[in-house]
Amino acid sequence: MNLGDPAARASVDKLFTFATPHNGIDMLDVNVPKWLTKGEINTFNRDEMAGFLDMRDITEKFGRVDLMPDEVLGIDRIFCMVGTNRCDYETAEGMARAFVGHGSDGLVKIANASLCGLKNGAITEPAATAFAYRSHSGYFGIVNSEEAYQNLVRFLFGDVRVDIWMDIDSATLPRDLDGVDKVEALYQIELKAAPRGKRWFLTRRTAIEDSPACRTHSEIVSGAPERKQIYLSSVFLSKRAIVDKKNNSLAYAMVVGVKVPDYEIDHRFWPNGHYEGADLFRDTAFLEVTPADSPNGDWKVAHWWASRPSAVTTDMLNFANASDGKIQLKLAFANPNRPGIAGTLRLVIRPWE
Repeated sequence: MNLGDPAARASVDKLFTFATPHNGIDMLDVNVPKWLTKGEINTFNRDEMAGFLDMRDITEKFGRVDLMPDEVLGIDRIFCMVGTNRCDYETAEGMARAFVGHGSDGLVKIANASLCGLKNGAITEPAATAFAYRSHSGYFGIVNSEEAYQNLVRFLFGDVRVDIWMDIDSATLPRDLDGVDKVEALYQIELKAAPRGKRWFLTRRTAIEDSPACRTHSEIVSGAPERKQIYLSSVFLSKRAIVDKKNNSLAYAMVVGVKVPDYEIDHRFWPNGHYEGADLFRDTAFLEVTPADSPNGDWKVAHWWASRPSAVTTDMLNFANASDGKIQLKLAFANPNRPGIAGTLRLVIRPWE
């Protein structure tokens, strides 16, 4: 049986990848060249990958190889585990991590370590992705990590899937920059999610670890609508992991933050209002899900911000009536000050099997 045979493909229901260079390996922000054949490093040249993955037409159109055609495997059946700790990757006496640089696990750039779907010639949505402060390999590597194991088990055998998005409505500059031309800023969005009763994070994205989601001020103010809709991560919950056997609900917390950006005027740092490490917004959101007793029954879902513990919103959701089997819940947030930011934490929930 060949791997490309329909029977072989039909036997694969889910795919979980660990720190995989889906879009190749970059060093000094340049894709490894074809001629670098020692140790078969050129395997991760994008042109070479397009050849052995049989996707040259796709690569010519989009300039990337981290796309999964829907006819091969649906993107919603794929999970990408991404490492963010370059410091503990010791290969080649640390030279690899030096050349790969920040925003990586020491070998694979975060931006190259996940997949997106491709259907009818258009890019659809990202694969479920989680982030851990682990290196590509070694004693502190991602494959050996508790975080990767817990995500793997929940992805394979879990009961609830939640895709976490942030939709930004607006962002305001400091008052001292009113009327100033050529102002730019980079907003760093952080997320840490942990299930109830556990001492580790299912996903962890922080600025200090080079793993936040980023958007510029220009993108937020005048960019395309899709640039204001930011995928952060996915979390899978499992009934098997319930810590309170008297409570059949599944719950987790999400620490959400947006750092005050480094403002620039005409590409020069503006220090006048800068305080290193300050937050533009930070709060903790809670989600508690009680699955239905029957396949077509109602699910009880409660969500709230830690800053407003009395404002708990509880919904009875019926996924059987949802057109695509998913239901979205929204938690609005805002910092009305200057500088400030406003938007929505959007949770896309669905039963999982």
